[in-house]
Amino acid sequence: MRPILQIVSLLALIALTLPSAVFLAGRTELNMVKWLMLLATIVWFVTATPWMWKDNGS
Repeated sequence: MRPILQIVSLLALIALTLPSAVFLAGRTELNMVKWLMLLATIVWFVTATPWMWKDNGS
């Protein structure tokens, strides 16, 4: 389960940076960029939190 969460969180970080580059290239509108970045942020927090805070000692 942990490797899947790591992959999804990495993809979410990539998805967080791509919309800004696409916006700077003039290919999309600002409102769409805001929604995509919000969605990617939520996905990142949901997927990164369990594997980053997991207690390895128990």
